[in-house]
Amino acid sequence: MKINLALTSLMPILFLLGCTSSPPVLHATRALINESVVQTNQNVIPLEFTQLIQSKPVGYQGSYKDIEFTLGKKYTSALGEQCRELFLNQQGQSSAQTRQAMCKNSQTDQWVMAPQVIKNKNNTISFGA
Repeated sequence: MKINLALTSLMPILFLLGCTSSPPVLHATRALINESVVQTNQNVIPLEFTQLIQSKPVGYQGSYKDIEFTLGKKYTSALGEQCRELFLNQQGQSSAQTRQAMCKNSQTDQWVMAPQVIKNKNNTISFGA
């Protein structure tokens, strides 16, 4: 009986001691990536186009090499890069638009088309980049 009383009175103290201690610190022993990240220039936007869009306001409609576009708002990405929405108009369809994002790479100072999280199967518009 005394043993049960001693255990039940010590249980809350043992529980609280377990909650106040910090978890163990783990250190990686193996690298997950063996090679450095290599940047490719396949999504780089041509310089002429970036110069055109940098000075234009939201809602500006224009065309570049037979591609009609509408400029969207400017924003800062989660990576801290300067980005802008770009709505590409499908040829022959005045109401169909494809939303893209383009961001300025802070390391290379070049504008690139951000990859789509969900690919649009019917999008065939390309800047030739």
